[in-house]
Amino acid sequence: MSQLGYQRDQAARVAAEIPRDRWGRPLIIPPDGGEPIGYTRVSTLAKALDDQTNLMSWKARKTAEGLVRRPDLLTRVAGALANGDPDSDWPTKRALNDAVSEACEAAGASKGSSAGTGFHALTEAIDRGSEPLYVPPADVPRLDAYREAMEPFTVLDIETFVVNDDVRSAGTFDRLVLCPDGRVRVADLKSGKSEAAYPLSTTVQIAIYANGKRYDMATGERSVLHADLDMTEGLLIHLPPTGGCTVIPLDLERGWRAARAADFVHHEVRRWKPTDIIKGGAA
Repeated sequence: MSQLGYQRDQAARVAAEIPRDRWGRPLIIPPDGGEPIGYTRVSTLAKALDDQTNLMSWKARKTAEGLVRRPDLLTRVAGALANGDPDSDWPTKRALNDAVSEACEAAGASKGSSAGTGFHALTEAIDRGSEPLYVPPADVPRLDAYREAMEPFTVLDIETFVVNDDVRSAGTFDRLVLCPDGRVRVADLKSGKSEAAYPLSTTVQIAIYANGKRYDMATGERSVLHADLDMTEGLLIHLPPTGGCTVIPLDLERGWRAARAADFVHHEVRRWKPTDIIKGGAA
């Protein structure tokens, strides 16, 4: 096994072994020691500043499509509504949530995510220097485009788990790469259609990673990602469903400022109670 392959397998094992709380947050030993505490996942924190309007509209469309494809779900919705108030009764809310999730699945809402997971695994195999055992014919052009786009770069590490104590966040990024200009940068692979047009979330993610530290799960010890890491620029490797692959430079100085704003929103503002905001009693 190559050194890169060994590092990748080690990183995957470590990430899989990271203990998590009931919300799925990684449990991280604080820098000064003590009991592990839940750190927000980097992907979650990065979305704190996103405008969810388009996403919610897309989910609504998929729900409507799924209900047409699965009329039995309409019967389930009718049964739920017949036995409780959807605005106040928790069992009714849960039944409706389950029906909506199934309707979205019936409309193929998770196909893009499933394909994205597959492409991540295929590109990992390529970057380890081992050809995938099988590639569906329709996917060959996308992987060829990935190889061509990544030709100028040397992959130093794959699937690296880091913690960022400044914003209480932890997660795994895709690649650490040596660039043609001699600088080392954090890169993340995205396979959706819109990341290049809406790069804020990705920029925040990479900024959190670049400003973070490698983490030893057993001891809680932190260490630098790389001695020559560029803290000002990260890379979005965009592998969209329409084909092609582009490596896009991202401004991590802006991304880090946005990450701090996301930290304030997620960890502070969203925990405010009405009594924290209303002055002098209720209006």
